[in-house]
Order: sequence, then C-alpha cells, then structure tokens
Amino acid sequence: MKKLEEQRRLDDDYRERGLSDMMDGVLEVKKDDILKMEIPPPEFVLTKPEVQWSEEEKNVYKEFEKKTKSLSEEKEKYKKLLETEMKKLMASTRDATEKFDETLTKLFEKVKCEMAIYQEELKITYLVYSVLIEEEMRNRELELKLKLEKTLPAGKILESLVVNGCAHNISFMSSKVLDKDFRKEFLDVPAHVVDHLYKLYKRRPRVQKIRTQTDNPNPFKDQSLCGSLAPDALGKMLKAMEELDAPENMPEGLNPSIWERFCLVRRTKVECEQKVKVSALTLAEMQAFLLKRRNENKVAQEEIKNLTDELESLHKEKNRFQKDIMVQVLLKQGQVEVSATDLTADYTDSVLQNRSVVEDLNSTIRVSLYQQTHRCFSCASNA
Repeated sequence: MKKLEEQRRLDDDYRERGLSDMMDGVLEVKKDDILKMEIPPPEFVLTKPEVQWSEEEKNVYKEFEKKTKSLSEEKEKYKKLLETEMKKLMASTRDATEKFDETLTKLFEKVKCEMAIYQEELKITYLVYSVLIEEEMRNRELELKLKLEKTLPAGKILESLVVNGCAHNISFMSSKVLDKDFRKEFLDVPAHVVDHLYKLYKRRPRVQKIRTQTDNPNPFKDQSLCGSLAPDALGKMLKAMEELDAPENMPEGLNPSIWERFCLVRRTKVECEQKVKVSALTLAEMQAFLLKRRNENKVAQEEIKNLTDELESLHKEKNRFQKDIMVQVLLKQGQVEVSATDLTADYTDSVLQNRSVVEDLNSTIRVSLYQQTHRCFSCASNA
C-alpha cells in the first residue's frame, strides 16, 4: 500500500518523478554512489532477440554498452582511489600505533624506574627507622644498667653492718673470757686472797656514763658516734682507776708484785669493759640502722627485680627486632587480596602463599559450584 501511494504521489508530481528517474532522488551525486549505480539495459534487450533489433535499437544498445563501459571505468578508478586512500589510512594508523606504543613503552619504563626508586626509598626509610629503634633500645638498656648499678650497693652496706656486728659480739665474748681467766692468773696465791682480790677486781670507780646518739642516720658516715666519746670515757675511767691502784688500797700482807700484776689485770679488764660498752652502744645503733637498711633493701630488691625483668624483656625485644627483618615482596595488583580500607593496608595477619595453592583452591570451588548447580537442575527437572 505504501509503495502504491508513493507511486501515485510521484505520478502527480512530475518534478519529483524526473528527479527520481535521473538522479535517484538526490540533487548531488556522491562519489560513494558511483559504486551503487547501475545502468538498466533497454527493454528490447529483454523482450527481443538480437537478430530482430532495428538499427535504432542497435544504436541504443551500443550507447548502452558505451555508458556501461564508462561506468565500469569510473568504478574501477574510484575503487583504486579508495584502495590508495585505504593504504594511506592504514599506513597512518600503523605509524600512529607505533608512536603510541613507543610512548607507552617509555611511560612504562618511567613507571618502572619510579617504582624502583620508591622501593629503594622505602628500604632507606626502614633502615633509618631500624637505626632509630636500635639506638633507642641501646639508650634504654644503658639507662636500666645504670639504675641497676646504683641500686646494687645497698646489699653491700648490709654485709658491712653484719660484719661489724660480729666484731662487736667478739669484743663482748673477749670480756667474758677475761672474767673467767682471772683465777688462772693467780694460781700461786692462796684461795682466800684470790677471793678478796676478785672482789677488788669487780670494784669500779664512779664516772659519767656514755650516752648514745640515736638521732644519727648513718653511723658509718659520722665517725664521731661513740668513737669520739670512747677515748674520753676510757681516759676518765683509767684516771679514776689510778686511785684504786694506789698502794694504800692494797690488802694487808699482799706481795707488791702480786698487787702490780692484779692492777694490770684489772686495768685490762676495765679497758675491755669500756670497749664492750662502746661496742654495745654502737651495736644498738647499728641494729636500728640495719633495720632501716633492711626495709630500704627490700624496696631496693623489688626495684632490682623490676629493673632486671625490664632489662630481660628489652633483650628479648631487641633479639626479636634483630631477627624479625622486613622483606619487600613485589606482587602484581591482582595477587594482593588484602582489603585496604585506609591509605595503607594492614598485613599483620596476612600470609604469603604460593600462587598454585590459590589456583587449586579456586578450581576446587568451581568444581563444587558446578556440582551443586547440576544437582539443583536435576532436582528441578525431576520435579
């Protein structure tokens, strides 16, 4: 119906009909249309044999052949022109492709160089970081060792206190030995005379007693404690003993040589007693000081333990830091399956696996998925 309406419209408009007959409905013939153009043969060629053609029809046919030949030549020329243009375009495309490949190769080389530079910069940064961490650990270790050396002398002071206490106990024991050996010194004297001499041996003059100084924090730092009082007290005691050693105090009938020997023994005993008194006072202060030092030593021992534990922990951390070395591994982007939510990915819990392990796992997953899908389709078809 549309064709009939179009034909009817063309019959009514002779201009459009002429344009359609002569120029295929267009005012300007394009070169591309030459390949589409076809010259229709005359009607008599299809209806009459060649022997029945008239002279006019033969001339028309010759004109037809001439136009056909001319059109074929035009088509051939245009075809060669198109082939030449196609070759030029192909050559231009090839040159552009080669230039693009060269530019892309240079860009890739630049990217590789930058990547190598960044890797070296990362190595240098890590080395600097390692040096700083090692320096910090070394400084911390020296600090802990210095604190430990300052804390250790507390135990040595306690040892000194114990040794001095033992020396004072020895002085006290020596005084008792002198008391027991008194009668052995006078074996050549009658017993009743020895008894009388022993009473005189126990007699002491009255002198001012030595007072202790309990407000001294450290008896080893202040040598004036008891040590400065001892010579004065001993001097007063010996001066008072001179009165007791006078000949008028000698018992009647006693040999003067025995009296002199007795005075010498008693003087030795008095000197020993004075030493014992001074030692007792010193020992009391030493015991108080020892108690204080023991409390301080307890605190020091706890501090030593804490410092030792911290130093040991630091050594372990240092060994781990020296053994746990960072190694840079270059992987393609598709081979890293760690989600990077921040600017830098966290590889703390990551594991470096061989590519074959991942491929085998993916193959197993695909086979399992295929089997499940096939099983579902089988169940659906049976239903």
